Amino acid sequence: MRILASLSLLCVSAIISAVCVLGQTDFGFLDQSQQIFFVDHAAFREETGERFAVELYYKIMVSALTFVKEGERFRASYELQVVVSNKINKQVTGTSLEEDYVVNSYEETRSPSDFLINQLNLSLYSGRYKLRIRLIDNNSGSVFEQERDFRIPSRTEKKILFSDVQFVRHVADTAGASKFVKKGRSVIPSVSRTFGDTDPTLMFYYEVYGGPDEPESYLLGYQVNLLSGAFSHRETTTVMLGPEVLWVFDSLSLEDFPSGYYSLEIKLWEGDKVKAKTEREFQIDWSYVNLLRNDYLKAIEHLQYAASSDEMKELKKAPEEERLQKWLEFWKSRDPTPNTPENELQDEYYRRLKYVNLNFALPTKEGWETDMGLVYMVYGHPDEVEKHPFDRDVRAFQRWYYYKQNRMFLFVDRGDGEYELQPPYDGKSQYYRRQEY
Repeated sequence: MRILASLSLLCVSAIISAVCVLGQTDFGFLDQSQQIFFVDHAAFREETGERFAVELYYKIMVSALTFVKEGERFRASYELQVVVSNKINKQVTGTSLEEDYVVNSYEETRSPSDFLINQLNLSLYSGRYKLRIRLIDNNSGSVFEQERDFRIPSRTEKKILFSDVQFVRHVADTAGASKFVKKGRSVIPSVSRTFGDTDPTLMFYYEVYGGPDEPESYLLGYQVNLLSGAFSHRETTTVMLGPEVLWVFDSLSLEDFPSGYYSLEIKLWEGDKVKAKTEREFQIDWSYVNLLRNDYLKAIEHLQYAASSDEMKELKKAPEEERLQKWLEFWKSRDPTPNTPENELQDEYYRRLKYVNLNFALPTKEGWETDMGLVYMVYGHPDEVEKHPFDRDVRAFQRWYYYKQNRMFLFVDRGDGEYELQPPYDGKSQYYRRQEY
């Protein structure tokens, strides 16, 4: 299916215009790419005593901070407040941190891809806890909060015990001046637990405690499950485990994994008996590269708002060894700034595609196939959304306003949660139709 060619031309024009628009207000839609503050943790048994060392990791997108110019440089200042409570909501520990972050240019203060990662350390006994962490931007007064429950297992409840799994974005053989040190190595955490195209490798670190007095051979197994149940991957190896702590740096290739939410399950077997296990979730981010690799025909369908029918047919018929090159040529022909490394049109198109699939997906349709997805793909984010979910004697409806284009779109709930676009389709007279390609 594809939209009429006239709409495709409108799409190209609208997207090129949209990449110059900054600071639009979100009216209740979800956009995970706009998350600016991430928190994660991992607990490792301390060498002596009954406590666990709890490492708290946080990641802040630099563009979320407010910078003040000082001479030729720009300075941001933030405070982090951490409170840990027990199961009866009584505070058991806490800490705080204040830091400055300095950059040399204004462009660095607005970079959408730059971030800072840091770590705080706590010491806790076994038990169930609630973590509350607040990020305060000292220059603007803005506050961002994260809250999560977590559990630290008893050191005596099992003979063999796993630590938490720490997902990792980078490992260096020497620690140097790194804040993140594991057995002489620099181990940078993946705080968001999100992996993707830049390095399609799942890296992780964990520890195993409480082996037998004399080292024995065990079977160690990894199982990666797509939480929707449609994909699973298993690997096993043999390890020697004794009374000393086993420190494990490991990785799995994600090249053939579709995007989605996953769990990594690690088990230790002695014969056919599971001696210990642990599990933690992570995400493979959606991207067109991942889709090209795993579902090429679906990737072509996604082009219906940017490509002509003939272009889509040509891409569909491309031999497997030529697919990537044909794809690159297609988007290169639409690059509004061919003399720069970025292709703003391509980046914006796939940002919108990811966005509509997050916000407008239905049990039987992906977000881009819905009427709301259609309008968003062509016009981008509305300037205003007027929602009427509970009006008397009428079905739920929404109006989307695009003031610069002088357009309004009306969507009415069919009764099953799918909102249909109503005439006049563009606020004037234009009809949007789909046809086979």
